[in-house]
Formats: sequence, C-alpha cells, structure tokens
Amino acid sequence: MMDATEEAFNQASETETEDPAESSVAEASDVFDPDADSVDAKPVRAEESLRYFGADFDVDGLVRRLEKGTFIIPTFEPHAEEGTDGYEGFQRGLVWKKRQMDRFIESILLGYPVPGVFLVELPSRRYLVLDGQQRMTTLHSFVHGKYKTPSGSRKFSLRYVGDEFQGLTYESLPPEARRLFDNTFIQATIVVPKESGGKKAVYALFERINSGGTNLRPQQIRVALFAGATVNFVRELNQNEDWRAIFGPHNRDLKDHELILRALSLAPTARGEQIFKPPMAKYLNEYLESHEESLPNDSEGIKERFAKACLLLHQAAGRDSLRLGGRQVNAAHTDATLAGLMTVLEDGVDLGVEDVRSALSRLTGSVEYRKSVSESTSHSEQVKKRIDLSVKAFSGDSLADEPK
Repeated sequence: MMDATEEAFNQASETETEDPAESSVAEASDVFDPDADSVDAKPVRAEESLRYFGADFDVDGLVRRLEKGTFIIPTFEPHAEEGTDGYEGFQRGLVWKKRQMDRFIESILLGYPVPGVFLVELPSRRYLVLDGQQRMTTLHSFVHGKYKTPSGSRKFSLRYVGDEFQGLTYESLPPEARRLFDNTFIQATIVVPKESGGKKAVYALFERINSGGTNLRPQQIRVALFAGATVNFVRELNQNEDWRAIFGPHNRDLKDHELILRALSLAPTARGEQIFKPPMAKYLNEYLESHEESLPNDSEGIKERFAKACLLLHQAAGRDSLRLGGRQVNAAHTDATLAGLMTVLEDGVDLGVEDVRSALSRLTGSVEYRKSVSESTSHSEQVKKRIDLSVKAFSGDSLADEPK
C-alpha cells in the first residue's frame, strides 16, 4: 500500500505529463513585418459572397462525422506529414490543457449549454471546422478514450471535475449520463461561399471569429482555406536546407511559408507584368485562390531557381542575407531579395557568390531601398520600388541613389 508521500509523488508525475503538447516550434514570430496586420480598405461584404444557415448536431453525430471525414478539423503545423490530403499536414497541437478539456466535458454532463461551432461547406460537401476546433477535438478524444501528450497517448479519464464524475471515462459513464452526453445538441452555423469572392469572405470571417485561444495567424488560415497544390508546393520549398539555414527554425506562425509565397506571387511584378495591389493579405489570398487546384506555371523551374537563390544567399551572407543588421528576418527585404534574385536567374544571368554578396551590400547600403523595406512596406509604390531595386542590384545595374 502506498503512503501519502508516494501517492503525492505519483500524482505530481502524472500532472507533469498529462497535458496535450503544442507544437515544438517556437510560437514567437522572429520576423519584422510592420504591415502584417494591415487593414483591407474595401473588405468584402458577407451578403455578397456568403450564405449561411443554422443546424443542430448531437454530440454523437458530430463525432461520427469527424470519423468519416465529413467534418475536417484544419491543423497548422509547419512540418509536413505523410499521407495527408492538404488539411491535416499542419498539425499545430491541441491548444487546450487537460483541465480545460475536462471542464468542457463536465459542462455537457451537467447539462450546461456550450458554444456553437462554425462550419464551411466545401464543394466536396465536406465541412471545414472554422471555429470550434478545440471543442470538437476534445469530444472526439473523450469518446475514443484517449488523447495525445508529449509522451504519447493517455487514457482520457476525468480529473478536474466534481466528485460525481471523478475518474470516469466515456465507457464508464452511467447509462443516463452517457445518453445525456451523446444527445446533447451543439448549434452549428454553416457557411456556404458563393462563387464570386466566397473564399475571401470566409478568410475575413475566420479572422473575425478566430477564438478559443488559438490566435491563428494569416498564413495558418490560408493553409486550411486554400489547401491544395500550391499550398503543398510552398510547404515543399520550405524544407529546402539552404532556406532553413538562412531563415532559421520553422516558424509556428508559418511566416517562413508566407515569405516564400510572397516571393512566388511577386514574380510577375518583378518581371513588369503585373502591378501589386495592397493589402498583402488580400493579394496572397487571391494568388492562392487562382492556383488552388494547379501549380503555378513552370513550377519545376521555380523550384530550381528557389533552390539556387537560397544556395547563393547562404554562401554569400548566411543568415544575414535576410536580416538588416538585427536578429529578425525582415519580411519586405526577404520577398524583394528572393523575387529579384529568382527573376535575374530566370533571365539566364550567371551569378556567382561574389556577385550576390556585392548585390546584397549595395542593396542594404541604399537609403531608398532601406526605406522601402521598413516603411509602409505593403504600399504599392514601396513594393514596386524595392523589387525594382533588387532586380537592378542582382543584374549589376546602378541603383537610384548610387553614383553613376
């Protein structure tokens, strides 16, 4: 028989390992991007782009639909996983702690009303869980009797609850309690995007209702909403060893994914074929929507040029190639550097390490360039200016404020 000291030690050990793990990727974003949260001056109106209606699902029905894949819980891990369909490859980790999970289950068992969820109807007639991810994951875990922790799966027995339910699992619930749990209705608002502007409106809605403590960032929303060929292509590029060396560790906000996406989407601007229209978030959403089902043109060439650009930057300046004298990656400098360098490589210019080192030095020494990557970086004129200067520098041409 255990004495009180041994029992207390065992309980303490259990407490240390009972909470679900969030991603091992650091949460803080080590990227300087002053216009990351810029506001869309002309946001899309809901009535023009969405229709929505209410529906009630019992808990049993919600869990069964999750198991069948009818409901999809988007996840947001920077690391790729095998065997995913584009949604599940971004596992962020369950954000709720065990105490929150237990209290949520107990609320249902006590008959309290629980918040509703938002679902987005996809063309496949599957439903993306826009809001309510933690609640639905917790319901599924409780019914299946286990949840994931850093040390592996653990038995889901109720701990942070009143005496009536202490130590119970779903299987050991009294029949009447289990029926109450299974038959509890949760209200869902089902959002159906219209063809014109629907995804943009869903993105805006996601930004506004994003709750439950997850605090999702723009690129995390994109990988769920625009999951498909180009999102997976960016994820593949993000694994490049030289890119990882110059950017740094994987970023939970997916800013590393976003900066690659910015470089790809700004390539037409660098070639003078397109004018960038702010804000950046809307521009990136439109790019992904137009390339959701198929890769950008010349994707193999893009992959080769991206790898070559990252190799040259790594060899020329290492981590400093994306930074302007500090520890943070400068987002505007990064998109301009990648877009400009990849454009020059596409033009067939044979660049060496010394050429790239010299171009970087000239860029960072340019007052005009430094202004364009530090002030109003999402304004159309500033984006064009920094990319034009980048192309000139890597082409060996004179910059605006250099001696002729």
